[in-house]
Amino acid sequence: MKMKKIASSLLAVLALAGTALPSAVVHAEDNTVQVKQLPKRKTQALSESAGRAITKAYDLFGKEDYKGALEILLDMSPRDGYDKAYVDRFIGTIYYYQEKYDQSLQYLKRSADSEQLNQSEQESALRQVGQMLQQREKWRESLTYLQKWMDYSGKESADVFTMMAQAHYQLKQLDKVVPLADKAIGLYKKPNKNPYVLKLAAYFDRKMYKPMVPVLEELVKLEPKDKQWWMQLGQTYMLVNNTDKALATYDLAYKQGFLDKENEGKVLAQLFASQDVPYKSALIQEKFMKAGIIPETEQSLSTLANTWHNAKELDKAIAYYGRAGEAGKEGKHFLKQGNLLLEQEKYDSAITALTKAINAGNLSQPGRAHLALAQAYFFKKSYLDAIKQIRLAKKYDDTKKTATSWEGYVREEATRKGVNL
Repeated sequence: MKMKKIASSLLAVLALAGTALPSAVVHAEDNTVQVKQLPKRKTQALSESAGRAITKAYDLFGKEDYKGALEILLDMSPRDGYDKAYVDRFIGTIYYYQEKYDQSLQYLKRSADSEQLNQSEQESALRQVGQMLQQREKWRESLTYLQKWMDYSGKESADVFTMMAQAHYQLKQLDKVVPLADKAIGLYKKPNKNPYVLKLAAYFDRKMYKPMVPVLEELVKLEPKDKQWWMQLGQTYMLVNNTDKALATYDLAYKQGFLDKENEGKVLAQLFASQDVPYKSALIQEKFMKAGIIPETEQSLSTLANTWHNAKELDKAIAYYGRAGEAGKEGKHFLKQGNLLLEQEKYDSAITALTKAINAGNLSQPGRAHLALAQAYFFKKSYLDAIKQIRLAKKYDDTKKTATSWEGYVREEATRKGVNL
């Protein structure tokens, strides 16, 4: 029932949950661990001539004179492998700051691919390239460079695992998403919603609704003030037919003020009704209607009338059946209103409602309305009017037999009362 809504909300979350590209120069190591000790690599130094030029370029770069720094670097023709790799990386960094991402990626890739940088520089370059490829939605290539970063550095990173999980998700390799997302979750020192969202999407796309539940439960704990997780958790409970928990979730969301849309109020009302709590269901509907969230349409008024009826709040049911009838000009609502008024022995009001039902001209079983109207007239001792309605009821097959029996009874009673028909 709610699958399309869950899908659209998940997609919206995914659009926001993509791993943000950190600085092109500095990477946070807070969520990174060394899992493999690698031999120390030889450290290289810039040649004297390259060092002088790069020092000048750095001075301009520090003053945000990117154009001037680029002119110096692009004029250089370094022959040495390390000099060239370093200059390419510096040029790529400047292009990144200028938001010229294609040029930036070109130089950063060339720098990383040369494998001439020092260890920390090579690590940084590989990760930068992987991140930028992800930003450019080059998912397969991004995975290659992120894996190269792990192999080269001997490190694992929550952010990198999250990026890899997203790349596999975008490539529709859904079976690879959850293991990577779980690794990311395990490495984050402070909980991060992104891997949870990726798990959620990977399960949803495979119609694996049951494992979505614990993921959403974690998201609710992680971001209890975020309405979307409450809504999706409640909807997912419905998908796995756990109505009790769906109701509890929606009710908690309601008490926190999260429910502010028509469909949300209706879902909560339906859940209360399905759990045989019609009174609360009706209260919710009425509150949302008075707030203008649920519009006063024939359908919504009719549903509310039926719910009050089930809750045995007959005065409210009578009022809302009448409003539903007026809203849609449907005789069936006036018929229900009239029958309830008849039960309460409010014959004048019943006659008014039943007459409206008949005059609407769209009853599926008009004979029943004529019979009910005949009863109202009978109890008011308006025997002639009762007979007229009985004769009309006899014209319909479904009420002919009952009307015939009633006619005899009405005539006997009229005779006994001295009324000449």
